[in-house]
Formats: sequence, structure tokens, C-alpha cells
Amino acid sequence: MSVSCLVMAACAQMATADWQKRIGHFSLDEAKQNLGAPESCVNLDHGGKACSWRASTRGTSDRLVLTFTAAGQLATADTVHFSSAD
Repeated sequence: MSVSCLVMAACAQMATADWQKRIGHFSLDEAKQNLGAPESCVNLDHGGKACSWRASTRGTSDRLVLTFTAAGQLATADTVHFSSAD
């Protein structure tokens, strides 16, 4: 499978996933298995992590940002939209 197919499959999964239903019972390890390695992760003051994955579509540079508790469970899920400059 080509890299572009993998990226497109991951982006499609990000768009269709109901992240709000996964809060509290979806782990960072599961996110990595489903979405691949995050583009970046930062440690949070409470001991958790915030990680982001590229969710780009044509004309945008969107990011899926998932935060996890210190126990590694999904706490929040947000898609941040960026429009490309014309």
C-alpha cells in the first residue's frame, strides 16, 4: 500500500470517527494504532498529553487534536481548521 493511500485512509477515518463518544474509553495507544504516529505531542501540566494528527483536505491544513488524561484515556477531541492563503 502506498504512503498516499495510508494518509488518505487515516484522514478518512478522522473525518468519520465520532470522537465525542470515545471520550473516557479510548487510549493514546489506540489512537496511534488507528491513526498512526501523531505529528506532535506535548505534556500537559496535569500529567496528560495533547497530540495532533494532520487531517488535511484540499485547500486546508486541518489538525485533529486529542488530549489524554494522565491515565492515558481520551479527554477531549477537536478538529482545528486552517484555510490556505489565496
